[in-house]
Amino acid sequence: MKMKNKKVGSVSLAILLLLATFLVFFAPKVDASSGTDQSKTEITVKGQASVYVEPDVAILTFGVLSENISADAAYSQTAAKISKTIDAIKKLGIDPKDIKTLRVNVYPKYSYNKDDGTSKIVGFYASTDLTVTVRNLSIVGKTIDTAFKNGVNTFSSLTFDISNSSSYYNQALSKALENAKQKAATIAKGLGISLSKPKSVTENSYVNTPPIVYYKAEALASSASTQIQPGTIEIKAEVTLVY
Repeated sequence: MKMKNKKVGSVSLAILLLLATFLVFFAPKVDASSGTDQSKTEITVKGQASVYVEPDVAILTFGVLSENISADAAYSQTAAKISKTIDAIKKLGIDPKDIKTLRVNVYPKYSYNKDDGTSKIVGFYASTDLTVTVRNLSIVGKTIDTAFKNGVNTFSSLTFDISNSSSYYNQALSKALENAKQKAATIAKGLGISLSKPKSVTENSYVNTPPIVYYKAEALASSASTQIQPGTIEIKAEVTLVY
């Protein structure tokens, strides 16, 4: 029995030694430098750029406000002045398609009695507002002057815009992309790593809103000749790159 047990023990020891040898030669090797693999480093950058463009369109918003004892009379007064204004600005060369009625309002005028806390209707207001697109910026001031001379007595806003802004936006977008790539290259150089193609590119949503210039109707009406300076419009673009 003792000889048999010794034989079994020798076989077991041989099997263990064989397994140990197998593990040494065939076990997967661990790379000590894998913890600093640059593939695990993510770089995210934003690029921004602007293009400044001279506007080629002006949008005017003005109107007529009338007051009378009856709603019908107030509306008739406003309608007559609006019609006269439209005819006058058409003669300046403005296309009828560029003249649009923005809103029409008729509402009561109240008188308040502070003694008994009651109020009653003593008249009516009627107003109509127009939006006029002027494509020849040299006549913007003349258009405003003509409107006031023909009965306009309210002025809401003057906005300058660009009729075809997409090409300018694409220019800004191209510059924003280059700006982002330069930032990524600078960061990568500082980290001592190389850049491949971006994993993702996102065009960030950005609304380019032209500035609105507000004027008081009284100031414009009292001016002998309205002088308008359109200036420039800033068109912005922004992208995000992930490497």
